[in-house]
Amino acid sequence: MAAKKQNPAMDFIVDSLKSNRSAKYADIAAAAAKKKLKIYPIMFGRAQALLGIVKSAPRGQGKAARAKAPATRGPGRPRKVAAPALDGTIEGIVAAVKSSEQAKARYRSALEKIQAILADVMA
Repeated sequence: MAAKKQNPAMDFIVDSLKSNRSAKYADIAAAAAKKKLKIYPIMFGRAQALLGIVKSAPRGQGKAARAKAPATRGPGRPRKVAAPALDGTIEGIVAAVKSSEQAKARYRSALEKIQAILADVMA
């Protein structure tokens, strides 16, 4: 197994932060430039995380992982039911017509309730 490459810039940042934990990026960058080392803000942040100065989540648990996770529904919310696929078979067409009829019945009952409420208000 190959040994890890040593990065002198990262080593410089870690040593600087060990001696002064509250050092700013600009100060360390200026000192590194005098030694002809190029550092980037991400290196500074990683060094702080390595030393425990700032908190960091374990890899793979950031925003992207949370965005890809399946959404959980709140309590009392009905489950999402996938619409039947219209695959062209008789069963698929019958299922689509049944679901359409059920939806029509729900909408009709809701409209009838609204009509009854409006009739009570107008009377």
